[in-house]
Amino acid sequence: MDIDAYSFLNPSPNLREMTVLRLLTQNPSLSQEALARSVGVVPSMVNRYLKDFEDEGLLIKEGENRRNMRYVLSENGKYRLQYLTIAFLSEVAKLYSESRGIFRDVFDYLEKTHYRRLLLYGAGIIGGILVDALKTEGFELVGFIDDSSIKQHDTFRGLRVYAPEEVLQMEYDGVIIASFRHAKRITAKASSLQLKSILIFKIADDGKVSLAISDQPSQLEA
Repeated sequence: MDIDAYSFLNPSPNLREMTVLRLLTQNPSLSQEALARSVGVVPSMVNRYLKDFEDEGLLIKEGENRRNMRYVLSENGKYRLQYLTIAFLSEVAKLYSESRGIFRDVFDYLEKTHYRRLLLYGAGIIGGILVDALKTEGFELVGFIDDSSIKQHDTFRGLRVYAPEEVLQMEYDGVIIASFRHAKRITAKASSLQLKSILIFKIADDGKVSLAISDQPSQLEA
């Protein structure tokens, strides 16, 4: 897991401990410098971890000097890694369940209306969030639409980015406007092109996530 990719998840001591133990399981000959780079800490902190692990009987040092040193997990070390991994997966599952609940109204509405094949209008941050959420639930993402000529004919989050006019003959169930700042302009553009089933992604002041039909301001509840 690349923790640097998650700005809201600060590495905890348990996560760092699990990461060090896992790295040593994969390669007992890793240097302290290499471990430090992988974990994202200074070498002196890795040295402290290794000393603590040795004192706790979690690993055994083999070798005469740092050049040929190997850090081999003991049976207790393997059990500790298993425990930390299970605890980590439990928290990830809880986080996934909670994040899924945030998008529940969106998923339920799309299921209710049988919108399975979707286009996302806006190849940006919001669009990227929707890609992750919708793919997890099995929705088919046809691609992105974007007004920027720089983004068009390229890929974003693994999906093709189309110019608005390019999707007119495509088969899809709905278009989700994936933008906050430019939502009104994008919605007007989509309407002028007569794109069908235009939905606007919204986040309320209380953090509730939902969809709104472009020709009415009220949010749709599942």
